[in-house]
Amino acid sequence: MTHSMNSARLPLLCAGRAGTCMGMMTFAGALPVLQQAWHMNAATAGTIQTAFNLANAIALLAAAWLADSYGARRIYLVCTWAGAFAVACFAAFARSPESALVLIVFVGLTQGGAYAPALLLAAELSPPSQRGRAMGQMLAAGSFGYLLSVSLALWTAQTWGPAAAFSVCAAGVLAGTLLGHLSLHGKPDAVHAGGGAKRSPQPLRWTTMFTPAALCLLVGYVAHCWELLGSYAWTPSLLETALQPLHLDTLPRALMIGAVVHLSGMLATPVIGMLSDHWGRSKVLVIVGAAGAACSLLMGWSTHWSPAWTVALAAVGSFFILGDSSVLSAAMTDEVPAGSLGRVMGVRSVLGYGAGALAPLACGATLDGTGMWTAAYAVLAVGGAIACASALCLHRLKSTANDRVANGRTVP
Repeated sequence: MTHSMNSARLPLLCAGRAGTCMGMMTFAGALPVLQQAWHMNAATAGTIQTAFNLANAIALLAAAWLADSYGARRIYLVCTWAGAFAVACFAAFARSPESALVLIVFVGLTQGGAYAPALLLAAELSPPSQRGRAMGQMLAAGSFGYLLSVSLALWTAQTWGPAAAFSVCAAGVLAGTLLGHLSLHGKPDAVHAGGGAKRSPQPLRWTTMFTPAALCLLVGYVAHCWELLGSYAWTPSLLETALQPLHLDTLPRALMIGAVVHLSGMLATPVIGMLSDHWGRSKVLVIVGAAGAACSLLMGWSTHWSPAWTVALAAVGSFFILGDSSVLSAAMTDEVPAGSLGRVMGVRSVLGYGAGALAPLACGATLDGTGMWTAAYAVLAVGGAIACASALCLHRLKSTANDRVANGRTVP
């Protein structure tokens, strides 16, 4: 398959990915309405989101692992079609916290499986020198789907009720699945990052798969997921609380919340991914991790200030909190052999989403216990701080390796 054919597929696949991601934020987007309609406290709402994230983690591991043996294309298509069915079931039957808890697990188990294969496909469809940008484009497409999901879910839920919100998002998922299927028609299942041959997974050697640099990236990704998934779940409610004194109409408020949470993130992943192609992965990860942690702290404190501060800080925070996603993924493809990449991405995903799944619950429980957004968001800022520290370790490893090469010594 030629490079031009791959380049033509990537934009259409990204468009399909945007549609399929409309099912991921349906519950979080409608949460401000659901808490009142279903009489939920913050801990109950956080538990449902945590169940979704844990289901995601299981699916991410299984799908990424299978992609090494069966190909990213095949696994991606299976998961997206199953995800479209699951979101339709959620729209049809989720009418209480109890039913939502059961059904959202089904959504997580299906939709979550598309994440790692989508990144593997982005790597297959791009040369290594442009992989940061390609990963960023795929993640930006997902962020656009999250933006549509949050905005439409909140607006539709406040206008016509939660059931209508779920149905609108389910329609978007189906459209995205169709686009993704079209974009991959005729594409063979290839080894990640090369060749066009069938996948032949390498023997499972943990010391080879997880070098010191890969371990730094693994820890950084887990910490990143903690901050990101907690922010995804609670920032719409944070903004809804901050904007109440302005008495905005439903549609402008919904669009503003969706744009603040996900539009800036959609811009961040391709921009920061492209910068990492030119400046180096570790340098960019240090800066973005530190900025994300600082923004999380400031987002919590901004509730004591004017709504404008909350909106501005949430937009900047979303940019940095999501911005390192593409860099972490691209850096992992640089460090891990292609034949083991799917399994490494699977282990990374289950650990990251498994830890991140607890963040909405921890944030909600802290909010219930203290009544303070400052304390709740300080819990999330811990993730950004750890991600920054991991990036510093990675940068030191890379600098040491470069010094040894420059001095004519063999790098172990």
